[in-house]
Amino acid sequence: MFKVCIDPGHNEIGADTGARSKNLVEEILTLIIAKKVKQGLEAQGSFAVIMTREGQTVNGPATTLLDSLRTRCKIANEANADLFVSIHINAGGGTGSEVLIYSTGGKAESCAKIMAPLIADAGSWLNRGVKTQNVHVLRETTMPAILTENGFIDTDKDYQKLLKDSVLQDIADAHVLGICNYFGVQYKTTTMAAAKVEVSPAKTAALPFLIIFSGEAEYRVMPYLQEVMKAPAIPLAAISETVVNASQKLIGIGGKSEDYVLAGKKLTLYKHFAGSDRIGTAEEVIKAAKGGVS
Repeated sequence: MFKVCIDPGHNEIGADTGARSKNLVEEILTLIIAKKVKQGLEAQGSFAVIMTREGQTVNGPATTLLDSLRTRCKIANEANADLFVSIHINAGGGTGSEVLIYSTGGKAESCAKIMAPLIADAGSWLNRGVKTQNVHVLRETTMPAILTENGFIDTDKDYQKLLKDSVLQDIADAHVLGICNYFGVQYKTTTMAAAKVEVSPAKTAALPFLIIFSGEAEYRVMPYLQEVMKAPAIPLAAISETVVNASQKLIGIGGKSEDYVLAGKKLTLYKHFAGSDRIGTAEEVIKAAKGGVS
């Protein structure tokens, strides 16, 4: 078994937060993709997957940005992983995907060269190639390490693609294929369909609650409610039938009730916290968090 450490870039709260554009949040997208990659790799049967985070924050100290970065490296190094893959979404007005490595001439470069065209094909966007960069998680990990930048969150044509769960799945599948190719493992095309079946409503223990927030302002107040409810949260733009169907009750934050639509059908919200403006919405959420939601 090959050990692969998957690192969903950034944290949802604290010092190490990522890029944002409209109602998309980098650290939420990276976790969605990373979980799909984990599932895809495990379905191949040749990989043991270590995750640096599976929730809002990295699995260890994360008070400061440096804490967060050090924790990611520590998790990978202590697991003696064979490969480290950090998943990110780019920002800054460009387009396309790229793969970062610390230096050329090693196994990381070989992996990056395999990965770069695959994730570009997955997003149907520009392949920006392989680049060297002095990034902490690439420098301080003891195994071959790459960092993928999957589209630009603040460029409209990339943004529109990142809204779609199908594109996020394609990006994840590309990571799985690239990792298989790097290790010389025969990629099993049928396992992706099997992996999707495993998370279908019929086979997934239903989530008691799912929090859906409409935008960046709502994202900032959402943790108050999330802490009380112990429920996962997702931006409205990133919802999918799989996630919604696996949830017993949907909690909406912000926007209008008619905004909560999936595949042309209006979602039934168990609770909807929305004021006349963003401040009003924040007040509603904080009030509910203090009083409890049942």
